[in-house]
Amino acid sequence: MGHRGLIVGIVAALALAAGAQGAVSQTIYAYFDVDGGLQISYADSSKVGSTVPPGTYTINLNNNGADDLGVDHIFHLTGPGVDYKAPNVDTTASFSVTFQAGGTYRMFDDLDPKIGQTILATNAPPATTTNPLPSTPVTSSTKATAGGVVGSQVVPPLRPSRGTLTATVSASGKVTLTYHGKLVSSLKAGLYTVSVTDSSRKSGFVIQQSHKVATAVSAAPFIGKKSKALNLTKGQWFFYPSFIGQKTYFVVTGSGK
Repeated sequence: MGHRGLIVGIVAALALAAGAQGAVSQTIYAYFDVDGGLQISYADSSKVGSTVPPGTYTINLNNNGADDLGVDHIFHLTGPGVDYKAPNVDTTASFSVTFQAGGTYRMFDDLDPKIGQTILATNAPPATTTNPLPSTPVTSSTKATAGGVVGSQVVPPLRPSRGTLTATVSASGKVTLTYHGKLVSSLKAGLYTVSVTDSSRKSGFVIQQSHKVATAVSAAPFIGKKSKALNLTKGQWFFYPSFIGQKTYFVVTGSGK
């Protein structure tokens, strides 16, 4: 092999190991949202970017059936060493995938291939997009993006928190959302803490404004309590269990005083 070949091999092995350690998590969640877009995220809800470190990952798929427009989607993942296609539009599955160094992989809708994302397995740390909403109030000069997927918006100065929205996910996947002990149907705009008690290994709690990017406060297989600060702006909102997908709508009105 020679000294030069040996050195190159050692460097490549070290780079591969370093890249694998750079992953946000070894679990990736994939689902089609209510607007028909393919969402791919790590366990902490941060988005999977155009690159991932090589290694073996667990893909948790929730096909969700039809979107709000009644359009069906079938998940498909292809690339070196893998060609997985969901058997139907309502597939929920968990499977392992090894992303090979230098390999190009594509996750897409088999019924509409233009809906998808190409991912390169590289030794560089993954390019991810974290939740844009801050955990503390921001000044009027602070800007945030709506998940980097559907446009962007300026987050206005946040008033002090309006309190806690209490969410639950039952073991069967049923979700509820209450405010001061009452089921949520209408809220004033503002900053809230969404506190989720999740008892399901197969589901989680997702909250979303219509035609905006969804926020998963908890996700399978997590069980326990999680909280996230969210700025609820005026408009129609809904929440749903990530495993089942049935949505419950509520309205956020002007912030008032």
